[in-house]
Amino acid sequence: MAFTLHANHGAGFGSAAGAPSSAQEPRARPALHTLSTFLFQPFGGLLCFSFTVALLSCQSLNYVPPVTSQMTAVKTGQHVDLATLREGRTLFVHRCIECHTLPSLWHYQKEDWPEIVNSMSQRASLNPAERDAIVSYILAVRAQH
Repeated sequence: MAFTLHANHGAGFGSAAGAPSSAQEPRARPALHTLSTFLFQPFGGLLCFSFTVALLSCQSLNYVPPVTSQMTAVKTGQHVDLATLREGRTLFVHRCIECHTLPSLWHYQKEDWPEIVNSMSQRASLNPAERDAIVSYILAVRAQH
């Protein structure tokens, strides 16, 4: 048997040089067809739906609200300016995530946050002003809701 190259079939083995191969090559399925077949299988759609719900619920639990001017008017026991709240939010989002996932701001009592942030401030290399900015941001968010 000789190795031949056919114009319409690609490389393959033929019975004689130049003769077409009797076996047809399998056609590749389009990616969209494969995906739609998976989604409509009994567990495929459920799996995709569950994955989407899990992603959305993680986002809503760890939501970190943006700083608004109304946050400075909320009574938190101290005067806090907009720049401090913005710095606190930025530090909370970028420094806390270095060691663990962001905690939900509503998971702990308001009174517990200063001690929680203080206990992690050394590990996160936060100076006292940065630590206070994070606590101010968290308390301002909590006081709004």
